[in-house]
Order: sequence, then structure tokens, then C-alpha cells
Amino acid sequence: MKLEAWLAGLKIPRDNYRLVMLLPMVYVAWADGRIHVKERQLIMKIAEGHGLLDSGGRTTLERWLNVAPTESQLKSDLALLNELCSSHGSDEFDADCAQMLIAYCQDVADAAGSVLGFTSPRSEAEQSALKTIAAALEMHRAKNWRAQLS
Repeated sequence: MKLEAWLAGLKIPRDNYRLVMLLPMVYVAWADGRIHVKERQLIMKIAEGHGLLDSGGRTTLERWLNVAPTESQLKSDLALLNELCSSHGSDEFDADCAQMLIAYCQDVADAAGSVLGFTSPRSEAEQSALKTIAAALEMHRAKNWRAQLS
């Protein structure tokens, strides 16, 4: 699938194509079947901090946060995002970008928190989503990052 067709399918304005960087975070937030308030707030803060809410970005992101993605949509979107991250012609979507995406995904997974700090802030579903995203983005050295995916 070509980038333009993919963006059109996701209803992302061409001039705001960088919005696709938020997809992995959205998928992690949906991993346990619902998006928690703190996860939503963090994703919106990250989007705002990167200037991704302009040019139709807010509307698109709100739609993603309100409707859970399908399994086939997840696989397709991650494959295309990996293609962007690994393409040599793109300075914005490189290996550093992919690593940053995983770090943000970990932050989203931790955002809902644990019960009084007695349990892990990440659910098993979120942990599985993190591993899926890391594998899709071909992040082979996940244990070297600031938060492990173990």
C-alpha cells in the first residue's frame, strides 16, 4: 500500500502525515480494551508537544481514541509505519524515531498506574502490545532502552 492511500484510509491530511507516529501509542492505550483518562491525556500532551494537533490532527486523534482498532488494522498500520521508519529517504522516521515511539508507548502503558503501587503499572495486554509494536518496528535490542520490555 502506498503512503498516500494509507494516509487517506486513516483520514490523515497529507500535510500532517507525522500524525502516524501516534498510532503505536493509541494501540497500547487500547490494549486492555479501553483507554484510561491518564493514557488519553498523555497521548494528547505528546501530540500537542510535537505540533500534531493542527491541520485536522486533533479530529483524527480523537477518532482513534474513541474507536478501538481492529487486529488487521493494527498489523497493517504497524507494517507501514515500520516501512516509514526504515526507509532511507526519511529523516523524520528513522531508527531514533522508532526508539522514541517505543519509549512513548511505554509511558502510555505506565500512565494508568498500579493499585497503590503494589502491582505493575502495565497490564499483560499492554505488555503484549509493547512487544508486538517493538517487533513490528524491528527493535531488536529492546532490553537496552530506559524501560525494558521483558
